[in-house]
Amino acid sequence: MPAIERTLTIRASPAAVFALISRVEDFARYSKAIKEVTAIGRDTYRWVVSVAGVEFDWDSEVTEARSPLCFSWRAIRGVENRGIFRLTPVAGGTEVRFTMEYRLASPILEKIVRAIAVPLMHKVAAEILEQVRMRLEQATGE
Repeated sequence: MPAIERTLTIRASPAAVFALISRVEDFARYSKAIKEVTAIGRDTYRWVVSVAGVEFDWDSEVTEARSPLCFSWRAIRGVENRGIFRLTPVAGGTEVRFTMEYRLASPILEKIVRAIAVPLMHKVAAEILEQVRMRLEQATGE
C-alpha cells in the first residue's frame, strides 16, 4: 500500500496535540482538499476529499484513541486507507508522526494518483500538521 509520512515538532504538550487531532470533524478546516468530515456514528466519520480534481469519499472508524500517545483509524467503506498519529514528548513540545496508507480500487486510477496526486497528498498531510501546529502554538502564545 502506498504511504504518506510526515513528522513535525509542535510547541505544545502531547495532551494538547491529542485533544486537537482527536476532533476529527475539524480536519475540514486544515486543508482545502478536505471538503467535509461528518460524524455518522460513534467514532465513525464520512470524509469527502478532492485530490487533483478527483473527488474521493470514504467512511472511517477510530481504531485507537490512547491519549496522549496515539490516534488511529481505518476505512470501513470507500477508499481503502488507514493511518495513525503518534505523539512523542520532546524537549519543548511534542513530535507528531503522521502515517497514512491507502489503496485505490482501480489500478489505473492508482497509477494516475501516484504520478500526479501523491505530491499533492503529501502537501495536504503537511498542511494538516502545520495547521495543527499553528493553532496550538497560537493558543499557547509561542
